[in-house]
Amino acid sequence: MIGEIRPIYVCIPVAVSAFAAYGPVQILLLNLLLFPVFLRRKKDLLTPLFALTATFFSYFLISMQIPELKQAGTPITITLTWTDQVKIDGGVLKGFAKTNSNEIVYSKLKFTNEKQKRQFEDIHIPSYQFTLSGAFQDLPPAAHDYSFNMENYLKANGAIGMFEAEQIANYKKNTGIQTVLSEHRWRVKQHIKDNFPESLVVEAESLLIGDRSGMDEELAASYRTLGITHLFAISGLHVGLLTFLFRALLIRLSLRKETVDTLLVILLPLYAVIAGGAPSVWRAVSVTVLILLTASGRFRMRMDDALAVSAACFILLQPWVAFQPGFQLSYLAAFSLVYSTKILSRQKSGLAISFLVTMITQLALYPVILYHFYELSLSSFVVNLLYVPIYSVIILPINILLLLLTYLSPSIAAIIFFIYEPLRNWLGLFTEFLSSLPYQMWVPGKPPAVLAALIVMGVFLFFISFERGKNPFRSFCFILVPAVVLHIYPYLDPSLKVTFLDVGQGDAIVIELPHRQKVYVIDTGGNVNFGEPNWRTPEKEFEVGRKIVVPFLKGRGINKIDKLILSHADSDHIEGADEVLEEISVKEIHISPNSEKELTMEEVLHIAIEKKIPIFAMNEGYHWQEGPTVFSYIAPQKGLYKGNDSSLVLLMETSGLSFLFTGDLEFEGEKRIVREYEHKNWGQLILKAGHHGSRTSSSDAFIKTLHPELTILSYGRNNRYGHPHPEVLATFEQNNLQTISTADYGSITITVRKDRYSIQTSR
Repeated sequence: MIGEIRPIYVCIPVAVSAFAAYGPVQILLLNLLLFPVFLRRKKDLLTPLFALTATFFSYFLISMQIPELKQAGTPITITLTWTDQVKIDGGVLKGFAKTNSNEIVYSKLKFTNEKQKRQFEDIHIPSYQFTLSGAFQDLPPAAHDYSFNMENYLKANGAIGMFEAEQIANYKKNTGIQTVLSEHRWRVKQHIKDNFPESLVVEAESLLIGDRSGMDEELAASYRTLGITHLFAISGLHVGLLTFLFRALLIRLSLRKETVDTLLVILLPLYAVIAGGAPSVWRAVSVTVLILLTASGRFRMRMDDALAVSAACFILLQPWVAFQPGFQLSYLAAFSLVYSTKILSRQKSGLAISFLVTMITQLALYPVILYHFYELSLSSFVVNLLYVPIYSVIILPINILLLLLTYLSPSIAAIIFFIYEPLRNWLGLFTEFLSSLPYQMWVPGKPPAVLAALIVMGVFLFFISFERGKNPFRSFCFILVPAVVLHIYPYLDPSLKVTFLDVGQGDAIVIELPHRQKVYVIDTGGNVNFGEPNWRTPEKEFEVGRKIVVPFLKGRGINKIDKLILSHADSDHIEGADEVLEEISVKEIHISPNSEKELTMEEVLHIAIEKKIPIFAMNEGYHWQEGPTVFSYIAPQKGLYKGNDSSLVLLMETSGLSFLFTGDLEFEGEKRIVREYEHKNWGQLILKAGHHGSRTSSSDAFIKTLHPELTILSYGRNNRYGHPHPEVLATFEQNNLQTISTADYGSITITVRKDRYSIQTSR
């Protein structure tokens, strides 16, 4: 029919427009991919016309909504209300907030004293409107291309900038339905904390109110390894199950189906608000409402059209939601299952259907997962067969029941807790065991644009071939070939790469030999803590290894370190090592002589023993060769551990360029190297300056002897030590030697190919 319109083909241009409005306008050309579809639908003239209109209308509408980031400026006063995601972290209150002009800001307030912090802990913060004086701040730069990026984070949440408040000018209680619902959610959260056993609180908060803020990193890592993180979000399965149970209960109570469906259409959006309003919740709720309306005969629409309309509405209302991984993954999973109904309908076994549902969603999502997280769980295809039924049939209903009983009959709830908690803890131990098994994660890294396009094309061709009933193994080649190409891609690179990571005040260096023959990591960064923890101390200390070093390795597709070299036992060099050891396979560890006796090495030694990783104490004279590249330790000598001057000093010599990694070597160690290697021709040398540019390192005699072509200074911006010292910088200037720092340029990668090298920085 001429008048038949397919909403999905009108809604797709809306999603494309969101990316085009934020990025290059040429992205709009992706809409041309719909042209073959329109050619096949020759009688449908209205859909392409509406699609063209939607393309330009949505592009200009979204372009007008893009928030402009505020730069650091003069002090101002703003009035705002924090969202439910606000949190108190040590001495700081932080999170997204809406101003009285309806703009979104990421706002931070430093408490003046412990009493003020306790006052905020006792109230529901989103229920109040605050007038704050302060100023917008410059955004902290990303450490490298694969680490957390504050600017992208603000963009994905529609924020105009980061506002740091200096003091509270005024505050008052908010009113309205949203405040009431938010307070109710907060009270439920407090009720769960007060009435559930401590070991069950995090899971109950996740499943019942969509709050995963209490989940620790190790637990989250276990769930990522098994590919079951989605079970702890309020998903379509979750909402569908709740709707089915509630609907069945009301019908059993003799209510008319029409009345029940109408009630659910009203209550489901309220549930989405109470549950935190995540994209997965709203997607599930909106689609469920459309299904209820369709089933009642009041509204008729295909499932894919319903999903498309739901997604398009969210994008038009909040364009930045298109950049959120949760939004992308939830809708892509739903679409993949809708379009796989023909495949699923051919199966008669429940187990086969469960396996196919997991396989279809995982394969459909894996390009997006790799883009955001650089790794993919291989075990999830099997593990979900066990965990999805357990969570949907047992754990979720039990949590709902226990929540109700803690209100209605605490004594009965206590009996069920007595039985359920040990069983749930046993499942937790079993989950830890499963996640500890090797070879579960595929870590190919972030795919380049061309390979990403190839992977997406392979996924489409696989589903088309599989749906047509082709040989499954033959169809799987469309997935396998791009995956193999992505996996071997790093091994095709003939260049040597040395990256000096921006870990703040510390050192972390990654060496990738040509064709990925070997990967060596020198130091892992870390935090230096002063004094005992107090009320200002964050609940979760920033983990340099987990947040900066590991993301870089995984982003580069590195899941194995051949040698982890810990130059010495200072915290700013090795504190991140335990996090690296937990997430990355390490073949052997090199340490300086007798440094294993230092207290800071305790956790590293514990994990190394647990994982059976050999540890070797190295000293001057040990060397090895990989291809044309020779590695030699030129310090320290054997003997007592002397701190900085016992740093392992590694010389890496290639056919042209050489590198000298000095750890925190100071004057005495430098003097010995000058004395013992006075006749050595250092050639074309890149130097990693000792001790972050401290005045106790980089002596004039040492620098003149080496005469490095380039010196890398690794130190934190605005650090309390005053690194680099002006005297050190003067030494390099007087000798006309070039320096570059991680504080100014971020992570620095030196790429060596044959006798030439290039330098790339992350900012």
